Amino acid sequence: MRTQDSELIKTFKVMLCEHHFHNQQEMVDALKAEGFHDISQSKVSRILNNIGAVRTRNAKKETVYCVPDEMIVPAIDAPLASLVTDIDYNDQLVVIKTTPGGAQVVARLLDSLGKGDGILGCVGGDDTIFVTPTRNTSISRLYETISGVLAY
Repeated sequence: MRTQDSELIKTFKVMLCEHHFHNQQEMVDALKAEGFHDISQSKVSRILNNIGAVRTRNAKKETVYCVPDEMIVPAIDAPLASLVTDIDYNDQLVVIKTTPGGAQVVARLLDSLGKGDGILGCVGGDDTIFVTPTRNTSISRLYETISGVLAY
């Protein structure tokens, strides 16, 4: 059950960042579409409260749910992986999104792995990291390596 709960929260956070939900029922429906059939509005409400989500107006003046960046602060004893909010890739790079201020720490960790693990180099800003593979490393292999190291 714990694994399912952590997967639920991980999926929920990604969905909250990628979609504009106007109400909790939209979130319930989206989570059910992702395979979380035992989800309810009250569970969504508890998760929103636990992750610090708020209702706000977006650039289109629509009321939507979001997690303000300044509220996403890991605990002092939280694992480094808790800084990571998303990992994705295209044909050239792996892009890692972190909580604000987390990119430099995560990029330094990945740079320490080096070429032996398929990492040619990293560029880390405030909350985004670009990782490029070595010449003989496929981008999907690099993605898997990074996901494994960061337990994502």
